[in-house]
Amino acid sequence: MDATELIKTFIILVAVIDPIGNIPVYIALTSHKTDAEHKSIALKTACSAVILLVASFLFGKYIIAFFGIKMSAFKLIGGIFLVYISFTMLSNEKNFYSFSEEIDDKEDISLMPLTFPLFIGPAALSIVIIQSDEISTQLERVIILSEFILAGFLIWITLKLSKIILNSLSKTGIKFIHQIMGLLLGSLAIGMIAEELKILLPGLS
Repeated sequence: MDATELIKTFIILVAVIDPIGNIPVYIALTSHKTDAEHKSIALKTACSAVILLVASFLFGKYIIAFFGIKMSAFKLIGGIFLVYISFTMLSNEKNFYSFSEEIDDKEDISLMPLTFPLFIGPAALSIVIIQSDEISTQLERVIILSEFILAGFLIWITLKLSKIILNSLSKTGIKFIHQIMGLLLGSLAIGMIAEELKILLPGLS
């Protein structure tokens, strides 16, 4: 995996996580929280996201192999799922993950539904598992794990500054960024599907 691929997969991961696009949902879920609780939730969510990404990276491909699923097939269905996610982002309907709007004020929401499935959902986990199969050197492994930490930092800083970002960009601005991320994700996902089809169906190349 060269530098271009590492950058591309990181962009796909950030597009799927979509920290800015998820701000309205986060604010709705934390509207009754104190400032101290808000800071704690932001930090816990970011740390949980990193842990979930690392765990999926280290063990995900073994789970796939246990069920006898070929990685090429997994990559293909992962690409198709990413196209679906990008479509929901472009149509501003990325609310397929359901969460209760009547969450108890005392309930810790940092792990569920914030970390999973809001930020680190099935699409993000699929990307990470695919990445784990494509690395060839220890340096690449370290770089990818560093990318997970950076993704966690982006989640943390976005949640911590969520009200400021919302006031600065407005809901229209956030929606615009959300859709740009969807367009970028869709373009990259189509490329992923094309590459895997060449492997599964050599006659197409």
